[in-house]
Amino acid sequence: MHVMGISMMLFGPAEEYVDDDSLRDALRELSSRIAILPISLLRPHENVDPDLVKELAEDIKRCGLLRKPIVVDSKTLIIIDGHHRVEALKRLGCRRIPCLLVNYRSPKIAVLSWSRGEPLSKDLVLNAGLRGELLPPKTTRHIIILHGRTCHISEIQFNVNIPYKELMHEDSHESYPNFRPARE
Repeated sequence: MHVMGISMMLFGPAEEYVDDDSLRDALRELSSRIAILPISLLRPHENVDPDLVKELAEDIKRCGLLRKPIVVDSKTLIIIDGHHRVEALKRLGCRRIPCLLVNYRSPKIAVLSWSRGEPLSKDLVLNAGLRGELLPPKTTRHIIILHGRTCHISEIQFNVNIPYKELMHEDSHESYPNFRPARE
């Protein structure tokens, strides 16, 4: 698949990569897919805390793996969750990142303020990402609403456990011949 002339490695519906029935249902309801995308295509909506980026980069380098994909809106490629992981991988020289692509307009996704827990507008997030007028770090907290239960969006981010050095490769389908997200 190509976007703006850059190849995307799309691995298919995300629910195919998990064993947990409730997680599989959540991923299906969000029309989610797993892909490895060039970092250069992604649009942040928040700034990051440089100290947290440094700490996370050191952790990724030490363990050698990126454990979880980031969450990205499939239509706009705006980062929903994972800004610090993106910046940590950039610091390590990576050019690509595993992404869980979701329909951000889904009523199953809500956005709250981290500081006050008050609802925020998805348009605020989308405009920040599209215009490049980034919000302060940790402004937004994305919540999934499923079967009358709410959880942080990180709960749908299953393990991929991909060696971060594999994410340094250029735009090549040969870069990830054996990629398959790890089962929980």
